[in-house]
Amino acid sequence: MLLGEVVVFPMLLRVKRMFAVLALGALLLSACGGDTLSLSEYSDSVATVIISVDTRLDAHAERLAAAAPNVEETQAFFDDRVIGYHELVDGIDALEPPDEVVELHAALQEILASLLTAEEARAAFAKTVSSVEELDQVWEGPEAQAVRAAELQAIELCYAAQGQIDATEDREGFRHVPWIPSQLQEVVRVSFNCPE
Repeated sequence: MLLGEVVVFPMLLRVKRMFAVLALGALLLSACGGDTLSLSEYSDSVATVIISVDTRLDAHAERLAAAAPNVEETQAFFDDRVIGYHELVDGIDALEPPDEVVELHAALQEILASLLTAEEARAAFAKTVSSVEELDQVWEGPEAQAVRAAELQAIELCYAAQGQIDATEDREGFRHVPWIPSQLQEVVRVSFNCPE
């Protein structure tokens, strides 16, 4: 019996030490994360930035579509899109993402930067148009195609982000387990309203 106790006792000590190290590590991770946003705060901030700019640009697009074709109004619309994408880039760059979405955040920054570049090129091209007959090139030409390609990447990322956020629902069962760090208990409910 003594031999069995000797073998089991060191294993129990190792398990207890490992649990203590994991618990201490979890506490340190949660304590160090004070300056970064929680996943909920981050997701809400991203959604707020995107929805505010999209809402404004969508309203401008509706006004433009409801009016007779006009070169100056179309140029103003594309200038507004450039301003909007600058706001998006600046707003997202200002956020400090939680560790679990750092890669997603970097991908968002990259896609928004490419969208901004594409929108700037289209706005610059729109400034060269002098007649209503040429406006179709602003909407269908190479610059517009570059914008559409960047928008498709943004839509794919939107669905990937929404999927990652929705997956936090699986954490519901861990919400009140005291030894699991709070960021691993967090259930996030936000909709990015990804376009179809």
